[in-house]
Amino acid sequence: MQMIIAQISDSHIDPEHPNGADRIRDLERCVADINRLNPLPDAVIHTGDLAHDGTPEKYQEVARILGSLRCPLHVAAGNRDDRRALRTAFPADGYLLPDTDFMQYTIEGYPVRLIAVDTQSENGNQGDFCEIRANSLRAALVGNETPTAIFMHHPPFEISQSDYPFQFQSREAAELLTGTLDGLQHVVRIFCGHSHRDATGRVGDVPASTNPSVAIDLRLGEYPDGFQTAPLYQIHRFDARDGFVSEIRAAA
Repeated sequence: MQMIIAQISDSHIDPEHPNGADRIRDLERCVADINRLNPLPDAVIHTGDLAHDGTPEKYQEVARILGSLRCPLHVAAGNRDDRRALRTAFPADGYLLPDTDFMQYTIEGYPVRLIAVDTQSENGNQGDFCEIRANSLRAALVGNETPTAIFMHHPPFEISQSDYPFQFQSREAAELLTGTLDGLQHVVRIFCGHSHRDATGRVGDVPASTNPSVAIDLRLGEYPDGFQTAPLYQIHRFDARDGFVSEIRAAA
């Protein structure tokens, strides 16, 4: 069984920002490049900070761009996002449930289950995780051993090359998330955003990675020649024998 996921992150769309027009073009280029892939990805995930500030008007612009995708889209909440406005802009046939405080949900029907984890904090830009979210995640994972990929905004592992290597607001919150996954070998990968750079790590025994910011003006890290002027996203290819293999792609 095989699956292809395209991951985009940290588009920070804001038409009123001085770099707003460039960020819109960056996201449009990624969408167009994804739509030209053959075969198309089975799914696209956006790992948060869709808009620079989570207002309905900015989400309307994000939805206009992402609405051109030729494959299903699933989104996670970033620290810049507003959960309520995000649910309104991306109802996605009801998978973003209106009766919960957190944006955690499970997507079935693929060779790999996709589970969104809400790492948004009420107290700042760093990540958070609590017993309510842990119980929700446990309920989704225990008793179903289908290969599972988790996607979230904040990386719960250290990124040594970052000015802010630890991007959760407390070690305890990250340890709670790690402990929730302990022993669940069917969790095969974690995809994150927030750091605006390409980085890899582990959450317990699970390989994890971050995605470069789609917005070129916000992107961090070093990349090969030819990547500097192109918006970047990642392609994650899964097969049952080898798990996920990932690559960074420069949008044409």
